Amino acid sequence: MANHGDLSPPTDSRSQQQPIPVLYQSRYAKTPEGTPLSFVLHYTPLPPSTATPPSPVHEDGATRVLCLTRMFSPDRLADDVYYRNFCWWMTVEVRRHGGKLVRAVGPRPDPSGAPVPGVGKVFLEYADLDSSTHSKTMLHLTWFRGRQVIAVFYPEDKFADGNYDG
Repeated sequence: MANHGDLSPPTDSRSQQQPIPVLYQSRYAKTPEGTPLSFVLHYTPLPPSTATPPSPVHEDGATRVLCLTRMFSPDRLADDVYYRNFCWWMTVEVRRHGGKLVRAVGPRPDPSGAPVPGVGKVFLEYADLDSSTHSKTMLHLTWFRGRQVIAVFYPEDKFADGNYDG
């Protein structure tokens, strides 16, 4: 049975390191006299792990290329300033969500009005499958300027050929 008045660190035969005492002073808990309560906590650092982290589970059909849809209205891309700002924002945001981004493509509408495949979509190519899988998990069903983004995997061969229709 533990002695609740004993503040000495617990003994652990498995640990090779000595516990580090940490003084914690509460901002919220106070004694009846109004002074803050203090606690001594004992922290034992864990030894560095030699185990490799588990690799993410890849769903069927996973590729290194993501296609994001429903992010914006395609007519907004005709504005050069909006397009530059959007490309900068996409690069920053995608890298923030854990991606080793290789290339981002956002097809723009043709000024003459001719149809361009993939307008309104954003294609993201990653260095590896882990990055694309993690980014899909982070970006799918997130909100961007009042619209819910849909992220799906896109065939790598079609992306490499510049075929953004589909």
